[in-house]
Amino acid sequence: MGDVIPLRQYTPTYQPAYAPVPRPVAVRTYEPARTRTIADRLGLAGLRLTRRGRVVLVLLAMILVAPMATWGATAVASSPGEPTEVRVHAVQPGETLWGFAREVAEPGEDVRHAVARLQDLNNMSSGAVRVGELLLLPKE
Repeated sequence: MGDVIPLRQYTPTYQPAYAPVPRPVAVRTYEPARTRTIADRLGLAGLRLTRRGRVVLVLLAMILVAPMATWGATAVASSPGEPTEVRVHAVQPGETLWGFAREVAEPGEDVRHAVARLQDLNNMSSGAVRVGELLLLPKE
């Protein structure tokens, strides 16, 4: 007879007719966020600037900036005012700037103009004066 295999050595194993296909596993990879450039935003990403194009852009920029650069460069000079001979006066009780303006106003001159001149002469922002304050008044 042929070879006989004892039963305890032979154990049949179940093997399917096909190999199971492993399921794909979704793996998330980290991709850094792509920053959009100005060219991407304007839809100009594939364009290149030639030398002539750069020259044209520089000239256009100069034409636009030149008037702005020279805008504040113009100055208007005025002649200095005539020197005025003044006297120093300490304000007494009851005296006002309007009273001093009536004294120094030229004949026919509006008193308001004389008040404005006195304010300019004394660097005052208002027409109020205090007792004891020193005022510069033009000499008569």
